[in-house]
Amino acid sequence: MGKYDYSVLCRHCDEETPDPVPCQLSANIGQRPASSSLRFPNMVLRQHVDVSLFPTRIDIPIPCRASHLHRSHCKGLHSLSFRTPPEWLKGRLVYNGPGLTKVGQNEYRHAFDASAILQKFEIEDGQVNYSSRFIRSKTYEQNQAAGAITRAEFGTPAPASKGMFSRFLDAMDPEKMFSDNALVSVVNIGPQHYAMCETPFMLQVNTQSLETEERINVNKKHGLMTQSPHPIIASDGVYTVGQGVGVTGPKYSILRYPLDGNLKQGKIVASVPARWRLSPAYMHSMAMTENYAILIEQPLAVSLSELLSDIVSNAPFIDGLKWHNEPVLIHVVDRQTWKHVKTRYVTDPFFFMHVANAYEEGDHIIMDIPTYKDATILHNMFISTLREQRGKNSPEFVESFRSELHRLVVPVNTKGKEKLITLQGTSCTANWSGQEIRLTSEKLTEFPIENPCINPNKMASKHKYLWAMGPSPDGGDSGFALSPLSPFLLPSSSSYSSLSFPVSPILFLLILLLSCVPHPLPTHPSPFLFLLHVMKLDVTSGETWKFSEEHIYCAAPVFISRPDAVEEDDGVILLQCIDSIDEKKAYLLILDAENMTELCRATVQSRATVPMPLHGHFVPSAKQ
Repeated sequence: MGKYDYSVLCRHCDEETPDPVPCQLSANIGQRPASSSLRFPNMVLRQHVDVSLFPTRIDIPIPCRASHLHRSHCKGLHSLSFRTPPEWLKGRLVYNGPGLTKVGQNEYRHAFDASAILQKFEIEDGQVNYSSRFIRSKTYEQNQAAGAITRAEFGTPAPASKGMFSRFLDAMDPEKMFSDNALVSVVNIGPQHYAMCETPFMLQVNTQSLETEERINVNKKHGLMTQSPHPIIASDGVYTVGQGVGVTGPKYSILRYPLDGNLKQGKIVASVPARWRLSPAYMHSMAMTENYAILIEQPLAVSLSELLSDIVSNAPFIDGLKWHNEPVLIHVVDRQTWKHVKTRYVTDPFFFMHVANAYEEGDHIIMDIPTYKDATILHNMFISTLREQRGKNSPEFVESFRSELHRLVVPVNTKGKEKLITLQGTSCTANWSGQEIRLTSEKLTEFPIENPCINPNKMASKHKYLWAMGPSPDGGDSGFALSPLSPFLLPSSSSYSSLSFPVSPILFLLILLLSCVPHPLPTHPSPFLFLLHVMKLDVTSGETWKFSEEHIYCAAPVFISRPDAVEEDDGVILLQCIDSIDEKKAYLLILDAENMTELCRATVQSRATVPMPLHGHFVPSAKQ
C-alpha cells in the first residue's frame, strides 16, 4: 500500500498549496496573545482586548496562520469563561463528517454523500489550535481532478455518462462499485488512526497534520463488502462486523484486529448467516460484552435483487434498501468458542444505528440502544426532501426523526428455565414463543436522544451514566433552527408556534452539515430558535442533567475521564458546536461531566461555513 503524494487543500479557500501545514486558528486560553508568543510566520495580530472590562465571558482576538495568504487572511476569535480547561486535559479532539456537498456543477443528493472533512481542536499548555482538512480519499481526488462527481454515493447515483454495461462491470469490482469517502468516524487500531465509513475501505490519517496516509481495502483481505465504522476495543483485540458472501448466501462476519494495530494479522473469527438469503440487514454497529458478541439483525436490509435493478436504472444505493416488516432478530455469539448460540431471540421491529453499551449481569445481556420506529429517516434526508418540507413539516416527516432510548435484556443459559429474566428493577420481559424467545424492551427516558457515549472504562461493564445529544422537550424551545439552510425548512409564515414538537437531533445535525455548499444560503432573523442540548442520563433513576444554549448545536459528545478518577462521571465532556446564527463560527465546548456545567469554550471565526461533524475521537497527548 503506497502513501498519497498530495499538497494541502485549504479548507477556507479550496485552493491547493505546497505548504505542509493546513489552515490553523490558534488561541491562548486565559491570557491575551502577545506578538512575542507567535509560533508561525505571516500571522495577523489584531488589537488586544482588556479582559478586566468583561465580567463573565470575554472575546479575545487571536493571531491566525493560513496557508492561503496569497488570497486573504483567516480570522480567528476565541471566547471563554474566566475558568480554563483542566491542566490534565491535553490532546487532540478530532471530528469527522461531511464537508463538501458540491463538486463543480454537480451536487450530492443525500446528507450522507458529502466529501469527508476532518476538524481538529488541539489542547496543549493553555492553548487551543483549530485546523481542518479534507480526507484525501481516491473518490475525493478523482472528483477534484474531474471537477465533477465521478462515483456513486449512498444517495447519489453514478454519473449519467456511464452506460449500463459499464455499471455492471463496476458492480463486479468493489474498488469501482463503492466509494471510499470515509466520512463517519475516526478510530484507533493500535497506534494508528483511521477514518471509516460503511464501505470496505479504511483511510489511515495522521491526527496531528490531518494528512491522509494509507488506504486499506478490507474486501481484498477479508472479502467483506461492508463494515461497521464503530469498531469495539476489547481486552483481546479490536472488533468490527461486516457483510460477506458465503456458499449459502450473505453472512455477517466478525473481524478481529490485534491490539498492536497490525492489520495484516486481522482475522475473521465468526460468521453468522443472514436470515434473508438475498437480503442481508443494514448493520451500522454491533455490541460486545465480556463473553458474547451481539449482532442485531434489524428489518432494514440490502436487497440484492433491488441492487441489480438499480444498476440497470442507475438508481442510488439507498434505493436498494428494503424494509422487512418482521421482528428484529438478535444473534448471540459465544466469544470463548466463537460459535453462534442456537437460541433465537426476537423483538418488535425497530431501526437503529448505535449501541450505547452492552454488559452482562448474571445470565443476562443488557443493551441500551436509541431506536426509531422504522428507517424512514434515511429517505427523509435527501436534500430535495428537506427542501420540499419547507413550510410543511408534516407530522409524518417530523416523527421519522424521533428516537427513543430502549433497554433490552437478553437471557442466556436458558435451558430448563421458566422465568428467563430475574433481574431486579427492570420492566423488560423475555418469554418463550414456540422455538424462540420474544423480548420486550424498556424505555429509559422520555427525551429523544442519539449518538450516546459512556465512560470508556465502563465499556462492556455495568454503567450508570450515559451522555448524548438531544432536543429540548419544552414546546417553546423546539422547532427548526435558523441556519444557512433555514429556507429549506422554516415556514414562510411569521408564526412559529405550531412547531412545538420534540425532534431527533440527527435531523438538525444533517440539516446543518448541508450548509457546506460553496455559496451558503442567506440566514434570516427569527424570534424562534431550536435549542439543541447535550444530556447526561442516570439509567438507574432516570434523572437527567442538560446543557443548552440558544443558537448552539452540538456534535456527538466525547467523554474524557479525569486521571485517577474514582467516580464514573468524574471527567469532562468535549463537544464541537456550531452556531445557527453565524454559520462561520465553531466552538470547542468543555463541560463538567458530573453536573453538565460549562468549564470553558474556544471559539473559531472562519471565512467559510463550518460544517457540522458526526463522530469525534480524542487522542491524549504523548506528554501525559
